[in-house]
Amino acid sequence: MFPLSLILLLSGLVPTDSGYLTVKSNSVGIAVYLEGDYLGRTPVEMHRLKPGNYSVSIVSDDSLENVYWHIRQGDIGAKLSSLWTLAAINAGASSVRVEAGKVTEVSIDYGKVLNAPTEAKLIACGSIGGLFLVGAVVGFLIHLLAFR
Repeated sequence: MFPLSLILLLSGLVPTDSGYLTVKSNSVGIAVYLEGDYLGRTPVEMHRLKPGNYSVSIVSDDSLENVYWHIRQGDIGAKLSSLWTLAAINAGASSVRVEAGKVTEVSIDYGKVLNAPTEAKLIACGSIGGLFLVGAVVGFLIHLLAFR
């Protein structure tokens, strides 16, 4: 049995006041949130929406609030952990524009979501290391110029 929205789309009788959102992933069964509200698990097919801009993510608003709470109230370890979580949230979120009579497809690469915290840590460590190296070089040059 086909959903009514799919039958309408295939027949060309798509309501002009609606668009459709399809959310796919390379991993089946990931929870999907639309504007922070639970939408379903991947794959989400032909979800009917009014035209407009939407946020699609794999993180609920409750989880996001928990992260923000740790950033505001937690110790340094909780704050750093929250930053790595924010990197994963960013990798698993998309802004989409749903247009009337069209299907908008979003694809979430779950591998990127899982790797995002590690990438953020490497960038942070690389930046700190780079700043240390630049400081060491500048200090060495000042030493050579001032004490020669």
